Amino acid sequence: MKNPSINIELEFISSDILEEFKGEEKMQYILDKIKDNKILVMEESLSSTDEAKLIEATMRNISEKFSGIEVSTLREKQENGIRETIIKLLGGKTGGLTVIGPSKLIKQIKKEPKRISVLAEKKQSDSEKNSEE
Repeated sequence: MKNPSINIELEFISSDILEEFKGEEKMQYILDKIKDNKILVMEESLSSTDEAKLIEATMRNISEKFSGIEVSTLREKQENGIRETIIKLLGGKTGGLTVIGPSKLIKQIKKEPKRISVLAEKKQSDSEKNSEE
């Protein structure tokens, strides 16, 4: 029996897309993508506040079909530095990166000061195995 290919979809999201949403809409947009078994790579890091809101929204959505998320944020510079505060006051972006995925796909996230690595794996369901035979 040959090794079946199993697809894992990555979606890269521009910070411009997330700016269109306010509050809970942003969290719901992210959760809807994750529930579709996508791993999101977001151009800009989520703030600590948005991460907390996302985790709260995730906890309200836990079910048999949705077991939760894994999230890791890489901030370009210290979030509360003088440079970053000035940039934010002027409406600019401070950079960074956030990776979010369904916990059933994400096996491991390693975060280092300047990079994030993700190990993902999709297990075949019994129905997928049977359809190959």
